[in-house]
Amino acid sequence: LGAIRNNDLIYEMGQEVARQMKRVGVHVNFAPVVDVNNNPNNPVIGTRSFGEDRVNVALKGVQYMKGMQDNGVLACAKHFPGHGDTDVDSHYDLPVIPHDFRRLDSIELYPFRALVDQGVGSVMVAHLQVPALESRENFPTSLSPAVINGVLRTELDFHGLTFTDGLEMKGVTKHFGNGDVEATALLAGNDILLLPESLANAEAKIKEYIRDNRFSEADINRKVKRVLRAKYRLGLKGFSPIAATNIMADINTGEAAALRERLVAQALTLVRNDPRLVPIQEVSEQQIAALAIGSGTHTPFQKRLQDYAAVDLLNVGSSISTEEEEKLMNRLAEEDVVIVSLHKMSRSSRNNFGLQSSTLRFLKRLEAEKDVILVVFGNPYSLQLLDDMEVVLEAYNEDELTQDKAAQALFGAIGLNGRLPVTASERSPFNAGVTTS
Repeated sequence: LGAIRNNDLIYEMGQEVARQMKRVGVHVNFAPVVDVNNNPNNPVIGTRSFGEDRVNVALKGVQYMKGMQDNGVLACAKHFPGHGDTDVDSHYDLPVIPHDFRRLDSIELYPFRALVDQGVGSVMVAHLQVPALESRENFPTSLSPAVINGVLRTELDFHGLTFTDGLEMKGVTKHFGNGDVEATALLAGNDILLLPESLANAEAKIKEYIRDNRFSEADINRKVKRVLRAKYRLGLKGFSPIAATNIMADINTGEAAALRERLVAQALTLVRNDPRLVPIQEVSEQQIAALAIGSGTHTPFQKRLQDYAAVDLLNVGSSISTEEEEKLMNRLAEEDVVIVSLHKMSRSSRNNFGLQSSTLRFLKRLEAEKDVILVVFGNPYSLQLLDDMEVVLEAYNEDELTQDKAAQALFGAIGLNGRLPVTASERSPFNAGVTTS
């Protein structure tokens, strides 16, 4: 979604998400993620973010939020104050964000400020250690009055609902006892506690805080009123059951499918196109082959290519032996253009996104001898390993629809208009992309 240039489409997606959620009786969506993913090794945010650019993240976050809230579903900006620059997963430990307030305000807080200014109804607070905002060691932002009542409520002037991130996550339970987590979270300024480890322990500790006058009746009432006000605004003044008939048909409409097609098509990003091989033209005068790496059978992408030209289809596993490499080079010697697609990739940088050294070696050799169009059905950060390739289409996902649209785009049946939402390398920087008609 971060690659799409037409932000009106993100608003339309928010509208459709809201329509489907309301149809099944859901009134809050813990979205959008407005973390600025400026750490390529982030293990928990990554492709959940719109990308590395604060303005792109803010614009798309606002549009998604408005699409939902204009249609009766409460949006939730997360993970405050910004989970994008971490290399630790807060499900397993407490990540540290070491930046000073000036940097946090200019990057991490920027999208949250934009969404608050535009009326986002709720915010989810992350389990992070941010010394610039909370000086106590091993004290998560989700439990910090300085972060929630100070920065979010006072500095950003936010008056909506605050949710904690999941309270069963090790980023918070590692340093606080069962029950203490929930009571401390309420005291810090949160309104709603997600996934307490023990409801009984949480209730007992909160009542203890009330008896000890750490909570006043006014504090509790203020939180209850926020919840009731949100319900009132969502039209939940009385219960009316959801009709169970035709739910699948009502959700899976032709309009929803058409919107998804537009989103996928608009995201496809032609990162480089020198020489100008895309769109492929004069198809009757060229020998074209399509090699799928990582798939043992012909893919939907390959099958769609054959609707445009007499394309020879080849397949090989994720790892290419020396013998296989020689066979492939001999087989492809007479071809004019070779379309190589990468399949079954990993989302993680820790294992090179699933790209084997033998595959990278083969691609470099093929590129030196042939006109190659490389199509990447995976994480855009993987482009850092593919700088040798001169014509690259980044497709982001591998579902059947994405494969179908990518094949259509190579032959110019649809135009390419996407831009990279992150920097993978010097040759694949943020906002790289070539437009085709």
